[in-house]
Amino acid sequence: MTRRTGFTLVEILVVIAIIAVLIGLLLPAVQKVREAAARAKCQNNLKQLGLAAQSYHDVNQRFPVGVRMPYATPGNDPLTGGMGNPFGPNWAVFMLPFFEQDNLFRQANVNAYPGVANVQNLAAYNTAWRVVRGQPMPNLLCPSDQGLSAPPFTDPFGRPPEGGWARGNYACNGGTADSDHHIRGDNAVDRPPYPGLSKGPVMSIDFGVSIPGVTDGTSSTFLFHEVRIGVSDKDMRGTWALGFPGASMVVAGRDTNPTPNNAIENADEIEACSSFYYPGIGTKDRMGCRNQAAYGMAAQARSRHTGGVNACFVDGHVQFVKDSISQRTWVLLQSTNDGQVQGDDY
Repeated sequence: MTRRTGFTLVEILVVIAIIAVLIGLLLPAVQKVREAAARAKCQNNLKQLGLAAQSYHDVNQRFPVGVRMPYATPGNDPLTGGMGNPFGPNWAVFMLPFFEQDNLFRQANVNAYPGVANVQNLAAYNTAWRVVRGQPMPNLLCPSDQGLSAPPFTDPFGRPPEGGWARGNYACNGGTADSDHHIRGDNAVDRPPYPGLSKGPVMSIDFGVSIPGVTDGTSSTFLFHEVRIGVSDKDMRGTWALGFPGASMVVAGRDTNPTPNNAIENADEIEACSSFYYPGIGTKDRMGCRNQAAYGMAAQARSRHTGGVNACFVDGHVQFVKDSISQRTWVLLQSTNDGQVQGDDY
């Protein structure tokens, strides 16, 4: 009698099942290793950014401005917010020479902005610096952000006409009150959250603090945060050369947007949210924004890392900050000069 040497169907199915189980067991481990590597790369990016900021400070005796808006005034949206209004280079553009982008910096010619002295003639502002807006910047991208496949930001209202702003994942610490209350370093003492508490920004509209001005201590004050790339090409968040909250600045901590990666639907106050808003943008995807007219005055730190965000402090050290941090501690770490002792919940 001839003996069969092949496998039965049952045996093959058993082997396939075993392989599937093994893959199922290994996949989470592989994903954890990949995320650990991505998180380490992200932290290194922030470390290098912190060193570049320190070098800028050594040369200029202060950190760069968050964004140039020489005619910004509190409560005056046409001069303080919105992409259709005048704005100049942001901190990242000013720091280009300090992370080996001298040629790009020369192209930007930041000293040419604003180019006019007549605030009534907004159309005459020199926007030549925006020639650098579409340049990909790998060192400003976190590998964990799956939004990297998103196209460059293109303003939904057709402003500015050139469009095509490249993405980035890092933002300066612009304070806690709305950006129009931190103009030229305003401490926003009378503004929420915690009125009466001095909340000096590190980099804000037409302002960059000097290290002696960080009276709370350089190891207790944020310098840079992570932000996520927007959910669509109409979402400005995560845009490296654009000096607005959510794009390259974090201005956060108010009761409506208290802590990182929160799940509030109407969290970030950014321009054009209504053009891409959808139910679940906050509760499901943790990218909430105000579904109403807004000029882009405040936005929170966000990341795709599990449980928190990476942050670089003024002294240059990088730390992972948990989403469970209290609102008060978050606000105190944002401020340069509150004079308070922050909590230990981060």
